[in-house]
Amino acid sequence: MSADALDAATLAEAVGLLAPGVTVTFPHTGHSLTATDLDTASARFAHGLLAHGAGPGDIVGVLAPTGPHALIALLGIVRAGATASMFPIPAGAADLAAERLAPSIDKARIRHLVTHPDGVQIATELTARRPRLAILDADLDAPGSGRLPAVAADTLAVVQFTSGSTSRPKGVKLPHSTVMSGLRAIVRSSAITQDDTIVSWVPHFHDMGLFGPLAVLLAGGRAHLVPPLTFLRRPAAVLRLMSQAGGTMLTGPDFSYRRLAATDLPSDLDLSRWRLAYNGAEPVRAKTVTAFTERFAAAGVTASVMYPVYGMAEATLAVAFPEPGATPRTVHVDRSLLADERRAVQVASDHPRAKALVSVGRPVHGLRMRLTDGTEIPPGRLGEIEISGPAVTPGYLHDPSATAEAFDGPWLRTGDLGFRLGDDLFVTGRRKEMIIVRGQNHFPEDVEDIARRQPGVHRERCVAFADAERLTVVAEIAPRTDPAALTTRIKVAVADHLGLSAIEVHTVRPGWLPRTTSGKWQRELTRERITQRT
Repeated sequence: MSADALDAATLAEAVGLLAPGVTVTFPHTGHSLTATDLDTASARFAHGLLAHGAGPGDIVGVLAPTGPHALIALLGIVRAGATASMFPIPAGAADLAAERLAPSIDKARIRHLVTHPDGVQIATELTARRPRLAILDADLDAPGSGRLPAVAADTLAVVQFTSGSTSRPKGVKLPHSTVMSGLRAIVRSSAITQDDTIVSWVPHFHDMGLFGPLAVLLAGGRAHLVPPLTFLRRPAAVLRLMSQAGGTMLTGPDFSYRRLAATDLPSDLDLSRWRLAYNGAEPVRAKTVTAFTERFAAAGVTASVMYPVYGMAEATLAVAFPEPGATPRTVHVDRSLLADERRAVQVASDHPRAKALVSVGRPVHGLRMRLTDGTEIPPGRLGEIEISGPAVTPGYLHDPSATAEAFDGPWLRTGDLGFRLGDDLFVTGRRKEMIIVRGQNHFPEDVEDIARRQPGVHRERCVAFADAERLTVVAEIAPRTDPAALTTRIKVAVADHLGLSAIEVHTVRPGWLPRTTSGKWQRELTRERITQRT
């Protein structure tokens, strides 16, 4: 472990303290950067940025795909004393992509946008809408002279726009001290060392794809980063990379591990070094844990490799991790008592009201947690998860009302519901997404779990929400499926399992349901789109 890099006060300082063995490889581009390369290239980028009038006090946007340009730009921006904000390159028409990005550009008051050739058309559309926006080439490079600006620990390092931020974006403020505390928490709580190699396909504009690899690099390890499409199109290619690179860690949301469990495994894979499969960014399903464990046992992957975690951008990624090497813990609780009485009562797995939940461990190093329901509640009771600590954001950029709403004194309201059994945390879903119909509470995941099992639902894709006193289910319909028959099957199944009769079902084409960048279903946006459609 490179103690020097992890002990640095700022990310800008840490870049020059990386251990000699650090490397980050981009197999799809053929590039590999050493610790020296990262130090030299980011310094030259910082000097180039300063020469273009961007520096301390500025927020600089980065519009680049997975690759060396994005990483060097991030590190160069913070070394110039500025703040980095990483943006996606949205698919589709450039004008529509620019329209999606413009609110975030405005919220951050960005004057300089670092752009890769892949994003040039979008950048052109943005400048047509925002003429004062200066576009800088991702190859920005200047030898510079003299020292780079001193960067204080309380300077903003990153502004992270939360998943799903569009028309009303929320920019999470992450000062250098916050980022470094978060990176230390990741390293210490999952026991990362210089012997670790992470393989990541999660995009760098998502907190898991940004801070996961950075934590490994600061700990002296190695990273192999590939574009999201590599995994989405060829999951087996990521497994092949894990085998060839001696990967010890992989990151991804729950749906990615379901895909891996359904993937044909090449017989010559060597996954013997794999120790952690970080499963986060969306609810962890017990069925995914079981399917993954059973599928990969034949490849020599132990049950303890599946690593269900809980995190959020507001905590610089990590909130709760299990003990490394522990087998995932699944419990079954009475879903009705949990929803209506807010009590976690364990039942047998075959109980008619059994709800399976997977533990995400305990608070990470340096983070405090409490569960509240008006007042702090004991284990076994359902409440909102609140967190506090040095890795937690001080608030949202240029949004004092959102900041005030998010905090209760030093405690950040996560908006997530959960309960504790012993030392283990179980997350049940978003507080604002609870479905209340005729005085009864229901978790949307429970409705969705029943609906997605019905024949004719395309790839198990569906979402549920309440609309007044009626439950609404929106399901993607598989080709050659009768919409009326599928609607009936969903209504009957949900009524039988949950006792709900006021159910409205909408069938939509494959790919219609919106997700966030981390793969979570956007229930509120789905509601808006269904309202516009009807």
